[in-house]
Amino acid sequence: MNKGYVAMLLHSHMPYVRHPEKEDSLEERWLFEGISECYLPMIQGYEKLVEENIDFMITMSITPTLMSMLLDPYLNKRYKNYLKLSIELSEKEIIRTRDDKELNKVAYFYHERLKSLYFTYKSYDYNIMNAFKRFDNLGVLEIITSSATHGLLPLLDVNIETVKAQLYQGFNHYSKSLGHDPKGIWLPECAYNYSLDNILKELGLKYFIMEGKGVTMATPKPIYGTNAPIRTEGGVYAFGRDEESSKQVWSSFIGYPGDWDYREFYRDIGYELPLDYIEPYIDKSGIRIDTGIKYYRITNKSDHKEYYNRERAMEKVKNHSMHFLNSRRCQIEEISKNMNKPPIILCPYDTELFGHWWFEGPDFIYNFIKDSYRENVNYKLVTPSYYLENYTEAEVCKPNPSTWGENGDYSVWINPSNDWMYRHLHFAARKMINLANTYSDPTELEERALNQAARELMLAESSDWPFIIKNNTTAEYASERVNTHINRFNELYNAITKENIDESYLEDIEKMDNIFPDIDFRIYRSNK
Repeated sequence: MNKGYVAMLLHSHMPYVRHPEKEDSLEERWLFEGISECYLPMIQGYEKLVEENIDFMITMSITPTLMSMLLDPYLNKRYKNYLKLSIELSEKEIIRTRDDKELNKVAYFYHERLKSLYFTYKSYDYNIMNAFKRFDNLGVLEIITSSATHGLLPLLDVNIETVKAQLYQGFNHYSKSLGHDPKGIWLPECAYNYSLDNILKELGLKYFIMEGKGVTMATPKPIYGTNAPIRTEGGVYAFGRDEESSKQVWSSFIGYPGDWDYREFYRDIGYELPLDYIEPYIDKSGIRIDTGIKYYRITNKSDHKEYYNRERAMEKVKNHSMHFLNSRRCQIEEISKNMNKPPIILCPYDTELFGHWWFEGPDFIYNFIKDSYRENVNYKLVTPSYYLENYTEAEVCKPNPSTWGENGDYSVWINPSNDWMYRHLHFAARKMINLANTYSDPTELEERALNQAARELMLAESSDWPFIIKNNTTAEYASERVNTHINRFNELYNAITKENIDESYLEDIEKMDNIFPDIDFRIYRSNK
């Protein structure tokens, strides 16, 4: 008997990392790794579920920056070459490891896996957005949108026009790319404040996703906590992240990905094999980087690692997916006793967790969905919009401003390490608004420059840059990106206002930062 619902939601996002000016870009490999380790394996799982006639529904956000890169012919060409090189390396590894039977078996596994990824990629005409569109059309995948470049909106609302521009551009890009409007939105970093309500309503969006405490600490306090959506005064629904299901996957102590039979992320042949052998498959400057071929399992907490055993890992996947299923079943059983309508358990995760950090993650998703269909469960897998179509009644509350970052506030994205960037972002935003309000009838060249200025501002506003700087990973690159886009914006602003636009310079940056070909600078107008 169906007593409730479970909604799996995968947030798919990467910053805009497109560098045609470089022969080899380390940052573009972030995208290529995401395609090989997360998106293509997830697509293969969806294909199997459809072939097996499994009645399923799952939700994915695909942010406008990621969608733009997945649609980009230049990046697809580079990824195709990356995948071919990976297959070539896997062939060499079969030869190199032939005297070690156990290791050679893992080498063969990678070779067959990479070939299957290439076959899937080719089957969608070397563009995986074709795959996501297919599942969207079949009704098994609900794709939701996000803001244009994943800017942390509450920290940009000093100039509300720039928040509107981020949201309108994200909405428009989704609609043009998929052929229909989105029903829901993933607010970047689940960051919410009250200024967003009216804009979301204007766009006709039905729901957004929040960190759990954004719902549980709403005013008035909702009766059902995160087990049912609440409705804002503007009429948009907010779904809160379920804490229990989140810990089972995310927790570094009890989370499934830490099982000792799963693949060890931190051992890769790109760092371990002789340079003259591995050189064609790492950065052209000689920097050692991940190749994706990792031969060890987690094993234990020490430095001693044993070879990866795919069969043992798949047994653990089955165990963990069944444990996750039974946990949701028990959760639904208990919660439903105290509710006058069926509960919904929202399970949102970063897509990149599944496959990149947790190599077996896409297999876990596939098994959980399949088992939820075949086992005697008391819930149905649905999307948030499916739930709203059947249960429109909800408590009207004011959600609590929050994020899903550390501390649940905005401190990851504004702190002493990265607060310097906001004065530049706010100042540039005011200038962009002034341009939009001033130029009512621009020439063709002025319009190109105005549109490019809007792109540069949006790219500078990405929440990825302060996040990277805070975590001190590739902080120099993130700082450079902010400064580069702000400098380009200022150069364009000066050229436009002084009527001295250098068309060759404009053409150069249009080719480099070519996100959102249909952008219209007028979305920054104050009367929008």
